[in-house]
Amino acid sequence: MSFLRWLLRLFYGLLALLCIAIGAYFAVDNPDTIAPDFIGHTLPAGSVGFWLIGALLVGVLLGFIVSLLPFYAERRRARGLERQLQRVERELHTVRRQVSAD
Repeated sequence: MSFLRWLLRLFYGLLALLCIAIGAYFAVDNPDTIAPDFIGHTLPAGSVGFWLIGALLVGVLLGFIVSLLPFYAERRRARGLERQLQRVERELHTVRRQVSAD
């Protein structure tokens, strides 16, 4: 493994630990208990910090999933273009054989 890749992993690991530490501090610093309503259903009671961090994580996860949609659309388009290219190459090969046979 190259030094740069190792350094990047170390940086991301430290960044993740920092985010976890900030989240834990935030959850401990906001101990007030609430029971939020979501689409008419009352969710279990929990601390404000717990619910805010949970909402943030759900939002990040949904944002990540939504950002993958264009990626998969482009991948599907690329596969279609690859199939078209293979079809055209086969046709070109066929035409070259016919020309060389004449």
